[in-house]
Formats: sequence, C-alpha cells, structure tokens
Amino acid sequence: MHGSSITITIPDIESMTDDELEQLARMRDGRWSAQTKALMRRFNTDKLNLNRAWAGTWQGWTCPCCQRAKPQIARLTTSGVLLCQLELHHDHLGDKAGKLFEEINQKSEDREFNIQVSHAKYGMLQFVERFERTLICIDCNLAEGSAKAALDSAVDWDFTFSPKEITGFIRATDNGVHTVDFEAARTTWERVKPDIADRLDFAERMAIRFAKGKNRREVAIGVRADFWIDDRALVWAQVTDALPHLDRSSIGMKVLARSVARDAVGKSAKRKVKPAGKPPSDAEFADVGSQNGEQKHWNAVSEEWTCGCCKRSKREICRKSNKGKWTARIHIIRDWIAEEDVSNLYWRGGDMTGGMVIGSHVTVLICQDCRHIISEVQRRDGTLEESSLTLGEVEAAIVAIAPNQMHDIDYEWAIETARNNRDLVAAVDEYHRHARDALAKLARAKWLMKAVPCSFEKARCFMGYEHAKAEDVDLEEGDAYMNWLLGEGLRFESNAVG
Repeated sequence: MHGSSITITIPDIESMTDDELEQLARMRDGRWSAQTKALMRRFNTDKLNLNRAWAGTWQGWTCPCCQRAKPQIARLTTSGVLLCQLELHHDHLGDKAGKLFEEINQKSEDREFNIQVSHAKYGMLQFVERFERTLICIDCNLAEGSAKAALDSAVDWDFTFSPKEITGFIRATDNGVHTVDFEAARTTWERVKPDIADRLDFAERMAIRFAKGKNRREVAIGVRADFWIDDRALVWAQVTDALPHLDRSSIGMKVLARSVARDAVGKSAKRKVKPAGKPPSDAEFADVGSQNGEQKHWNAVSEEWTCGCCKRSKREICRKSNKGKWTARIHIIRDWIAEEDVSNLYWRGGDMTGGMVIGSHVTVLICQDCRHIISEVQRRDGTLEESSLTLGEVEAAIVAIAPNQMHDIDYEWAIETARNNRDLVAAVDEYHRHARDALAKLARAKWLMKAVPCSFEKARCFMGYEHAKAEDVDLEEGDAYMNWLLGEGLRFESNAVG
C-alpha cells in the first residue's frame, strides 16, 4: 500500500506514573489527578472513594442540580474517607412503563414482531419519561431519596423527582450533605401527580394499541447502510488490522481501572475489649441444635465453623435472649465482587456510567448478631437496602465482639456508610437485572432449539439478528453481543444465579 506511515505507541496504562497518566487523560479525573491529590491534602486523608462517574467526567464538571463543582462536592466521611461520587439519575417511571409494555406484548417466535416490540417500546418511552438520564452529585441523589422517604405512602415509588425539581427543594453547602425542604418536595409531588397518572395511562393505551396490531412499523430488510468512510474510521481500521489483539475499548477501561478507588471500608472506631458471656453447657448447646433442626444453614456446617464476619464459632454465637432462652442462628448473605474483565465491562458499560459494576458474588454464612446489624440499619433508615453495606463494612461497624454476647455497634457510622453506598446498591440491582436478562435469553435460545428445531449456534444467530435490528447496530455487533450475553447466561446457570 502506498502512502504515509506513522508510528503509534500503545500506552501501557498499568505501568504509567500518575504524571504520565495525567498527560494522557488530560482534564479527566481519577485518583491520579492533581485535583484529587490536592483535595486529599486539603482534607488531610489518604483514603479515597472515587467512582466511575467521577472518573469519567472532566475536572471542571458541575452538578446540574446544586451547581457545585467537584472541589465543592467532595466531602469527608466520619471514618476519614474522601467521598468523590457522582450518580446517574434516571426516571423510574420509564422502568415501570417499559415493563408494562413488555407484559402486554410478550415476545414470540416471530422475529419481526420481537424487533417491532423493542422499537415501539423505546419510542413510547420518549413520551413517558419526564427527563433524560442525568449525571448528578451523590448528595442530590441522596436528597431525592430522602424526600421520597419522607413522603412515604403519599408518593408512588416508581416516581422520580427530576433534576430541576431536586433543585427546588435542596439547600446546598460546600463539602457537606444537603438540607431538604420536605414541604417543597411535597408541593412538587402534588403538582406533578396528575401528570404521572396520565403518562402511565398513555403507556398502557399504547401497549394495548400495539398488541391489537396498530402503530406497527416495518423492519428494514437487509443490512443497515454503514457510511463509515471517514478519516478516523479508516485510520482505526488500519490500527485494528495491525493490532488484532487490541481488545475493544481496552485502553479506556484500563484508564478507568486506574482512576477509581474504593477505600470506604475502615474501622468506625478502635475496637473495644468486651468480657465474654457465659458459654452454654453441652446440654444447652445440644438444645440450640434441636431448635435449629429445620434451619438448613445450622445443620450444613460443623462445630468448627466460624462466622464469616465476626469469626466466632458455633458455640460462641450462642447467647441468652432477654427471656433467658438460649438462641443462635446462621444466615446467608452475598458479598459482591467487582467486574474486572474488559470485555464484560464493555458490553455492560452503557448503563453503568454512574458507578461500579458487579461481576459476581460469593455467599457467606454469618451469625444472627452480624445479620442483625443489616436489619437494624434498615429499620433505622427505611431508605436503605440489604445491599447498602458490604460484608467488610458490617464487620467494620462492630465496636466490640465477645463470645456469647451481642455485638456493640457504631450505628451512626454504619448508617452514614450505607447512605454513601448508593453506587453499590445501584450496581447490585444492575447485576441482578443482568443475570435475569442473560438467563432469560438463554432460556429463549433453548426454546428456539426445540421449537424450530435448530442448533444452539443457529439460535444465537437468530437472536443476534433480532438484537441488531432492534438496537439499530451492525449485524456483526448484534451477533457479538448475543454471543457474549448467552455466555453470561451459561455462567449464571452453572452458578445458580438469578
């Protein structure tokens, strides 16, 4: 080939110094940036919680709700962690309307119908959702949740305050959480309530019309025109030909991995010494075992088992209740593992700009006293979820541990930490949605194999075509996506995730 030649150096992101990375990712942000380091010096801390959304925006970004810049948004938690978090705020009304549309128009073996369902649903959502997905600061997102919690039963939990509406009921301060004007929030809800009902009515009417054969739109035949002949596309084609091993978006994902930090786990206070309680006798311990006869987790582990959180043994978790009765229980919880695979991050990255991505989980058996921490945190703040605390954070909230005694807990620290974990809760919810979607697609592939009948490969191609047409992407892209998603379905199926 005749023409000019250039030499391109593919950066080794893992080995670059912070200064080199800052030169590469100019004006971007992360734990390596001069701005972040200046904030850590200002707040006199070496612990940082900086999420993907913060890393994915430029250093001069300002929140559209409270109008604070990043140096004003960053704040220190009671455990000395600098919190640098932004959240992707979206209208949950769209989730409800989309689910309603799919329930009325369930997918079938008709490929064109399935593609039309996806097109019609996304078109309908443009008239149902009250605002586009918007990046806002963690404190504006927390204020929105607090406002809905204060309204409680008066508000539909599928309703979401828009960014402009949040602006109307918050009182912002630099480097701190917002004060919420709950009466202003209530007034806003009362004003928009009729519009919410009208939008849901519209969604249902459109779903029914579509189910009756109305408002259909013929799917384009053949391959989508791809007008890619521009300088950037041609140069990139040369790069991929020369470097076939270069994974899709791998450089950007590696920069992102270097940028984020999650140091929120830390002791709420120095652990105190607490005297041990009276242990159960052999007869009393045997009685506890009898009480747990139908409790599968108790019987599934030996006497050498220890709690996955506080490390106490079976005998040591036994204690007397307020009524003087010996009691002990073993519970199961999930501990989350962040996604690190570049390919998985690419395919799942579209909806996860706002926070972390969960790739898998492990199940952990813990004692009743450790499980009680999660329940009590939720009881004290009804806006919090079971997934609002990690296992490490539950352990960090314990001020004192002793055999045969309840734990002493720093609930103020635990609740603050849980409130700051909105990105974790969103990531767990997305992980469950991803698992359900992958398993549903796998089930459909298996159904096609029997109904057509056809091979798994043919079913995958069929579904890849559907996806490409529905999402208006290249057939190659649709095929690659479905190959990945069905692989995820097989992974979740083997691990019994759903």
